[in-house]
Amino acid sequence: MKFYFRCLAWLLLLNSHSLWSSETFLHVFYQSAPLKGVDVKFDGSNVSTTDSFGRSTIEVNPGQHIIELEREDKIIAAIKFDVAENQDLEINVRFSDESVEPVINIQKFNLAEAGNVSGVLSGRVTDRNNVPIGSAKISVANKDIEVLTNDDGTYKLELPRGLYKLTISHPDFIAKDVENIRVFASVGVVASVKLKLPESSKPKISIAQPTLEVPMPMEEVIALGTYYADENTISIERFSTKVVDAIDIATLERFGDSTAAAALTRIVGVSVSDGKYANVRGLDGRYISNTLNGFIMPGTDPFRREVQLDLFPTNIIGSVEIQKSYSPDLLGATTGGNIKIITRGLPEEQVSKFSISTGYNTDFTGDDIVSHKGSSTDWTGYDSGLRDLSDNVVSETDGAQSLTICTIDPERCTDPLIAAGYALSFEDDYNVKTKTANPDFGISYSYGDNVSLSEGNFGFYGAAAYKYSTKNRGDGELSNPFGLENGDFSRSQENINLSAYFITGYEFKQNDEILSKTIFLRDTDDITRVDQGVNQDDQQIEEVVFQWVEREFVSQQFTGIHEFNFGNQFHQLDWRLGYSQTNRYEPDRRTYQYINGSLSTSSVERRWSDLNEDSFDFGIDYLIPFSFTDDIKTDLKIGGLFSDRSRKLSLFRFGITSGSNVSEISFSDEQDLEQVLSYENFILDRIRLRTSTAGTDSYNSDEEITAYYLSTTTEFGSDWTLVAGIRQEDFTQDLEYPNQSSADNQLDEENPLPSITLTYRFQEDIQVRTGWSKTISYPGIVERAESLFYDEEDRPVVGNPELEISKIDNFDIRFEYYFSDEETVSIAYFRKEIDSPAEQVLLDGSGELAEGSTFRNAVSADLNGIEIDVYKNIIDTDSFLIFIGSNISYIDSEVELDTNSLRLEGESAQGRELQGQSPWLANLQLGLDHHQTEQKLTLVVNYFDDRIDRVGRGEDVGPEFEVGRVLVDLNYEKLFSDSLVVKAQIKNLLNEDITFRQNEIDIRSYKEGVSFSLSASYEF
Repeated sequence: MKFYFRCLAWLLLLNSHSLWSSETFLHVFYQSAPLKGVDVKFDGSNVSTTDSFGRSTIEVNPGQHIIELEREDKIIAAIKFDVAENQDLEINVRFSDESVEPVINIQKFNLAEAGNVSGVLSGRVTDRNNVPIGSAKISVANKDIEVLTNDDGTYKLELPRGLYKLTISHPDFIAKDVENIRVFASVGVVASVKLKLPESSKPKISIAQPTLEVPMPMEEVIALGTYYADENTISIERFSTKVVDAIDIATLERFGDSTAAAALTRIVGVSVSDGKYANVRGLDGRYISNTLNGFIMPGTDPFRREVQLDLFPTNIIGSVEIQKSYSPDLLGATTGGNIKIITRGLPEEQVSKFSISTGYNTDFTGDDIVSHKGSSTDWTGYDSGLRDLSDNVVSETDGAQSLTICTIDPERCTDPLIAAGYALSFEDDYNVKTKTANPDFGISYSYGDNVSLSEGNFGFYGAAAYKYSTKNRGDGELSNPFGLENGDFSRSQENINLSAYFITGYEFKQNDEILSKTIFLRDTDDITRVDQGVNQDDQQIEEVVFQWVEREFVSQQFTGIHEFNFGNQFHQLDWRLGYSQTNRYEPDRRTYQYINGSLSTSSVERRWSDLNEDSFDFGIDYLIPFSFTDDIKTDLKIGGLFSDRSRKLSLFRFGITSGSNVSEISFSDEQDLEQVLSYENFILDRIRLRTSTAGTDSYNSDEEITAYYLSTTTEFGSDWTLVAGIRQEDFTQDLEYPNQSSADNQLDEENPLPSITLTYRFQEDIQVRTGWSKTISYPGIVERAESLFYDEEDRPVVGNPELEISKIDNFDIRFEYYFSDEETVSIAYFRKEIDSPAEQVLLDGSGELAEGSTFRNAVSADLNGIEIDVYKNIIDTDSFLIFIGSNISYIDSEVELDTNSLRLEGESAQGRELQGQSPWLANLQLGLDHHQTEQKLTLVVNYFDDRIDRVGRGEDVGPEFEVGRVLVDLNYEKLFSDSLVVKAQIKNLLNEDITFRQNEIDIRSYKEGVSFSLSASYEF
């Protein structure tokens, strides 16, 4: 039987082609649009020019061949390929704004099995006035396939490759046949049709208002076209000249991740802690560079150097990439990787979308959670001013540093009544309250359009969103013999997220564009925390923290791409200019502690901190192509960067102390604390206001990076690609303390940073990359500033002004096999050799500081890792698609500690892992699509292994680990029409305990609950 079909296939082939010849279908695109008028040479002879579809069809005999594309007598692309006797080919060449060199995709098809590969045919059916015709029937001749157009007149078919005849019909119009439509596997085909009314007939269907399309003459009732599908994750990774992992917008939406931080956990070798801080290849934020549309991303936390990636919602994100191998056009701090967040671009046509969502958590929604009194506008993410600190109090207390209360020396002292007046400006809200946890809620709207002008296209797109959510750690357990044990804790967090995004731009000539992007992001947390337990001195402790934190990011970015023709060479100039401002405002953070049922007055603290950082960035890149021979071509890229970041941190602390009449009140926990710390008790001098601000708490800093680089990308035929270059980066960091100038310090560093990456393609779909580079890690402002702050568990942390830079050697090799445009497997090995790595280590102190930490350089660290990444379609039919995506990584690290760290941690700490690094990381995605009913179901699984959260003090203590766990999410999507999409999601399906362990003892654990969410979006 097989022999019979093979003979039949060959007979059909011989009837349509010359002997042993096959057809090669060449498509040339600029971005997604066909490129007309490109001259095509086949084996040195002029054969054709691309038509309005960007297409040229060539009869090809078996063997090796070359196709050259010419524009203005200049070869702009050369494609070498071979073809067997029973094959035909589809060759797609895409020129884009990203590179002068096009992306070339060659697909070969066995003629006897041509029907096994499908493509997409779509279009629109309208009347003579361009009014869409709904419920028109599209029939495929000789196929039992029929579809109806939607209300907007559109339809979509998936058909095997080949030639087709369509019949378009509607009861109220004259039917129309469209013949010789060819469907391709990798190129979308458009067939739009205008139908005529019968003579003396009136319309019987309900019609919409005419669109803005220009009416066509009645004899031109058929419009055919082609388009290039958008880049997906695999194409980004495949055609990069570096080691890149990526997530495109379709994948982001499918996985249901609401922030960039959540999306990153799906990438091989990446983990995220605390829902916001990325760790790439076992390395935390000090070894990671972050860019937003090519601009350096500033931090939004004065107490951590990592970028808080939860600030960036996916509704403004176009894609997320991680370039894991360093290249000279990146910051020198790109050791673990460069996280590239790219916001959405200009739309190709008018878009208008409204979305709404809600969510429910099984553990606490509708139940009581701990809370505290807030302001009337908290639901907006803005404090009404209730928590503000009086400027008068700050000025009269020398910046909250000095307040001496007495009546003996009026020149040096503050009268008790006047000091009490200062205290009256503070809100007297201290009691823990309860409130009902509300369901999550979100709403967003976006609108954009693209208008054709005489010289180009003008486009714009805007989006705005509001989101409210609640987290709760109820019934948490404390069992730490070195801290609090035999206790419990409760913690609630209400979050309000606001975002707005606007892009506008002008695209002109062939490749030129100028874009403006405006970004506004705001994220507010309202946190209440209550811890209860027994400490090492067998004292009963109850600690309360009220915290309100506003984070805001505003950015204005301008970018441009321009192409110039010099001597038949197309040069490209890219430039970017941006200004951003970040702010973290934490007004009136209140904390207090009861010890054995009595208020510890020294523990009462009210803190105001305000971080403002202004960033200015300018970058420029210029690309010059060179052709030495037909097989050897080089792109020379030179560029420069100037970045300036000016930060101002103002921090004020106040507490209480006993007054002259303190004996008149009781500090017992049986008393209402708001009565104990009432305005009346300040006036009666039973308690007094106390300043506790240190001279180094507030600081100003300025950080500059000036860099210039040279990079070359050389193609040796179609098999070898060499990327080599060097970057000179100058770094300056100044720290000034307005209240203690003797602590001022400066760090200057200049470093040349070379890199080289070589890619070899064994064949069209198999390639291997290998590379070496030198990178650097600068101490962050937080790590060098002497300002005392407290981490998430209220433990003291102070910077180290003596912290040094770290220098790193990087080695990479990755094997990649692409067995289709959507299916791939890759295996990577990497090694990092770090000299003087900075680590968060123990403070050499006693009392409260014994629980604290600082930063110190270790001697060295070595890190080795393996990554495996697989994506495979298990079933791919006209009805179903079932796919599996999976990745796993193993990372091993060893740190050689200095003498001081070994003394504090113990000799057994020598060779421990890097902090935050999990030995094993894994992801699994299983997807099921049912095409006829437009439904998608996706199971998403993420696993991270135990990782050091904090080092321990003493030989017998050991580090504190966050215990690894499995996170399982289930996502469902249903397309009810081209306009309405409904999604449902279950997150944290297993609801495993979140546990921290030390010396095999679970010292802290809690659950976050299972979350259900439902969303609907409607496109107008």
